[in-house]
Amino acid sequence: MAKVIGLVNLHSDIEFTGLTERRPVASVSFLGRYGIIDFVLSNMSNSKIDAIGVMIQKKPRSLFKHLGNGNSWNFNQKAGGVSLLYNEKYANDPKYNHDINNLVENIHFLETSNADYVVIAPAHIVTTMDYNDVITAHEKSGATITMTYRKAKDADVAWVGCDVLEIDKDGLLTGKTINKGTRKRQNISLETYVINRKELLEIMKKAHKISAFYDLKDILGYLCDEKQIHTYEYKGYARCLDSTEAYFKYSLEMLDIDISSRVFKSNWPIYTNTNDTPPTKYLANANVKKSFVANGAVIDGTVENSILGREVTIGKGAVIKNCVIFSGSKIASGAVLENVIIDKRAKVEKKLELKGTETSPLYIKEGDRV
Repeated sequence: MAKVIGLVNLHSDIEFTGLTERRPVASVSFLGRYGIIDFVLSNMSNSKIDAIGVMIQKKPRSLFKHLGNGNSWNFNQKAGGVSLLYNEKYANDPKYNHDINNLVENIHFLETSNADYVVIAPAHIVTTMDYNDVITAHEKSGATITMTYRKAKDADVAWVGCDVLEIDKDGLLTGKTINKGTRKRQNISLETYVINRKELLEIMKKAHKISAFYDLKDILGYLCDEKQIHTYEYKGYARCLDSTEAYFKYSLEMLDIDISSRVFKSNWPIYTNTNDTPPTKYLANANVKKSFVANGAVIDGTVENSILGREVTIGKGAVIKNCVIFSGSKIASGAVLENVIIDKRAKVEKKLELKGTETSPLYIKEGDRV
């Protein structure tokens, strides 16, 4: 059986307004109790990959706290566990702070491994991908590089700015462009790759020779004229959290049982940190419909089509619709909120009416009082 190590690639230009001011996208809360990074880590764990490197681009503090020693994701510490790969040398230089330079700075992770293959996957593209399926296809192809993609039917409204793969009849990559949203159907890269470990080391050297600014996507696009790069079509759940609008839309989308059942499956658990919090209290005026409520909440108002994190308090007679409220936040009695994202430990202390829109939700910063 082939030996495999994993890399979670957090190098990206994606930001969520306000939400990523102090944290990377990977550690933003999702569905009340998870971090966005939990999905790719769970995929690694469920695929029996025990040695993981998390390539941190910036704002590492919340990730250090969230990841700890990796026990929450059942990684075998004796086999490697979780290693945090941070390029402190170029942390404040955006042009040089890319994934290739991170790997160069942390070359020991690859050089000291005896793995045959490296699985590289991002956090901001949420899937439930079994990497073993990709590895099997990779081995059968005889290629040294395999890129995953999905046949998107909504590329005119989603996946804009993502890579589009040009693929021949034999499943080989012939070119790569950017999705400009002009066509509904596109082969969208999921930025998840299986690469032979020794090949990856050579790719890193090649990238540096061509340009100090080349990242992994750049060099893979360059190499498609030189090497046979195999592609693999993934047909499962996939969403790209590339903006505040997308984050808000796909968070609330999870309240649809037909969609959430594609992600949360008994044979494919999604792991996260556990917290010792009591059950939610539903008081006399509580009226909760089609919502996800994490432990420790206290509700004495109306909550519809919303996500409440741990230990959220909803005051008497308050009305919450289409909202994402992070842990520890408190909403005053009589307040009315619609299409609002409230960050951790924020307080709505007055009987206010706060409304955003589905495409532009109102955001209240972490710890703010309004």
